[in-house]
Amino acid sequence: MNKKVLKSKFSLNNRINNIGGEMKRVNIVVLAVLCLLLSSMSYGRTIDGNLRKIEKRKNSIGLLIGGTGLFASFNYGRIILVKPNYFINLSVGIGSVPFAGGITFPHQVTFNLGKKSSFFELGIGGSYWSGKTNESGYTETFKSYQLTPVIGWRKHFNSNLIFRIYANLLFRVSGEYFIENYPVIPFVGLSLGYGF
Repeated sequence: MNKKVLKSKFSLNNRINNIGGEMKRVNIVVLAVLCLLLSSMSYGRTIDGNLRKIEKRKNSIGLLIGGTGLFASFNYGRIILVKPNYFINLSVGIGSVPFAGGITFPHQVTFNLGKKSSFFELGIGGSYWSGKTNESGYTETFKSYQLTPVIGWRKHFNSNLIFRIYANLLFRVSGEYFIENYPVIPFVGLSLGYGF
């Protein structure tokens, strides 16, 4: 009886080891495919005329309504990497939340994929929010941080104008709630800027 139990345990261990080996092979194949895709995106094509213009005008300023600015913010953006069919953009800003009070410091990193002047945008951002409230009759200082994934569309026009629209979810990481007792809030951002 003990020999049968030992044999069944031994065969179970062999099966588990075989599954682990198969998973390693699958992970290696997935990693290889991802490396090939990224290398073809990086080196497969030459940069066209519209992306050359974007590459020359890496800086931008703009007004953002909603989004990571919470209500309204003025932002500075910088394109840090331009490849044939994508670029990476960083942005920081300062804004206000007039009804709830306070000042915001929004920031984002986005990966923009597309051709010519129209881009699909994916990224991550956040907003630090600080202000004072007088709801209890006493002035209280509050601080909050919201982290947010970003998904949207970006258009660069020949006149150097930049239009963006995106959706994001505000996840409260620390501090006060933006809206009481809602740890996750769906939000939309609309931005008009100028590239230089």
